[in-house]
Amino acid sequence: MPLVRKESPEEVIVRISPSRNTIIVQERSPGGVLSYREIDPVEFYYALNGSCAGNEYISSGFLPEHCLHVSMNAEERRFVIWNPDLRADVIYRDTEYLDFPLPRLVFGLRVLADGRVADCSMGVVEDEPPTEDTPMFYYPFSNVYEDERVCTGNNILPRYKKLSALKNFPRYLLGLPDNDDMFYSAHNQKGLDHKALLEHLKDKNPAYYYTDILVPNGRTLSDFILRG
Repeated sequence: MPLVRKESPEEVIVRISPSRNTIIVQERSPGGVLSYREIDPVEFYYALNGSCAGNEYISSGFLPEHCLHVSMNAEERRFVIWNPDLRADVIYRDTEYLDFPLPRLVFGLRVLADGRVADCSMGVVEDEPPTEDTPMFYYPFSNVYEDERVCTGNNILPRYKKLSALKNFPRYLLGLPDNDDMFYSAHNQKGLDHKALLEHLKDKNPAYYYTDILVPNGRTLSDFILRG
């Protein structure tokens, strides 16, 4: 029996039905419909993804120390950095607190192609080896939104020629002058105001945060990473 070549469709029509959560595929030829079937949206995604033949890689470059996660495209890169330091010099209004104790912090950075930090976020995590399930707490001080993005006011964020230099960003951010914007006394177990909290903590050990200060926010390190 001679081999019969299947007629190539003149066009393929894809109809998406959000209400039914289905995708309908029709193949049409000059003589009419060749085939008609419903497919699952996930199946359709894998069909498209499998048809991509690109072999280009996007290089991360040399990553900063303690980098937990990186995602990127041609225009920007997003990093999550685990901060190894539990002390920093901080400024509240006109008062400088040298070698101030801190809980364990993680930082999220969105870095543009030219090396400029476009925005950042900051969160408090349990002081343990990091995993996706590591619990998080409310940041007990100020200038951090509910979604953990940091309000940097009129301060210009730095530009780094080498991505490895991003390891210096936490100390830069923590050294910016602080105020009372977005400070909530409910975010510390003592219910103290900002000034009183700083005075209370200045001579404490960083471990004190986890027994007497921090309030859980119900999120995990995975939530922080995915929120970007």
